[in-house]
Amino acid sequence: MLIGASEGKSFRFEVLEAANGFLVRMRDLDTGAVEEKESKIFRTAAVAFAYAEMSAAFERFAQAKIAGEESAELEAELDETQLLYGEISHRLGDSGIAAHLIVAWDRQHSASDRRRYH
Repeated sequence: MLIGASEGKSFRFEVLEAANGFLVRMRDLDTGAVEEKESKIFRTAAVAFAYAEMSAAFERFAQAKIAGEESAELEAELDETQLLYGEISHRLGDSGIAAHLIVAWDRQHSASDRRRYH
């Protein structure tokens, strides 16, 4: 279930409630496609939201740099969101994990259960 989002120039960083935490995924604003390889799962909602906001700020800053625009304000915003994410992540002990690693772990775990003989 989608519980929040932060938007960059080309991508929206969605925070979804998942069975094992809070998933942050990237969605292309033009096509609506989800970038699964960039998804991360966090144990806490506060860190997931901070990560989504930091990712959106970075994407806005990077797009401005690519376009050759002056981006002092965007750079300050990025610095602020990075600091906030770092503080919250450190305080709560939640740095997240790549979602594809969780999927691989679950596949391996279920495969190992099938090979057991009783």
